[in-house]
Amino acid sequence: MQNDLFEDSVEPEFYENSTVFINLKNETNSKKLKELEAGFTAVHEYLLIEDSSLLPREFNLKKLKSIHRHLFSELYSWAGKTRSYDMSKNGDEFTPAVDLPKYEIEVFSRAEDVLVLINPEKKLLAEKLAKCLGVLNIYHPFPEGNGRTQRIFISLLAREHEFLLNWDAVQPWENMETSKRAHEGNYEPITNLILRILYQEET
Repeated sequence: MQNDLFEDSVEPEFYENSTVFINLKNETNSKKLKELEAGFTAVHEYLLIEDSSLLPREFNLKKLKSIHRHLFSELYSWAGKTRSYDMSKNGDEFTPAVDLPKYEIEVFSRAEDVLVLINPEKKLLAEKLAKCLGVLNIYHPFPEGNGRTQRIFISLLAREHEFLLNWDAVQPWENMETSKRAHEGNYEPITNLILRILYQEET
């Protein structure tokens, strides 16, 4: 199995004496940068959900990277590229950068577990989507913007079975808390969250 950095891996630089990534808008204020991120990504998220032709067909790393690139290319030159350094958040360690290639097939096999379902019941679909989302979050391949990218990926997976996800009904703390529990191996909270916001697409 592969055990090395992806060829396009990056470690973005920060502005001097700052934790703000150098960006294409030259915005050095972290709060304003977050506002720019929210604005740009909201527009592109809508487009990606509505027009599947903008992305590769297969549910793999290439698709995840393409989502990230669409969301953040107006802000970061490294949009769509994986990280070359290790990351952690709130005490949770994400997949080491050198192990990202090694675990690629295993991680995206969770998407295949969703795709092979035939007319799944809502609860079973929620369970499979939750497992995929939890594993993707542990994988965490990008320097920034993993959460937004993962949620679009999962939403597109749900659409394969004519279901939608209402992420607007989820509070930020819920995303963080359920992801943390999944990181610890407890998928019940994230499954319950997805089950709550999952609904049948109208035909």
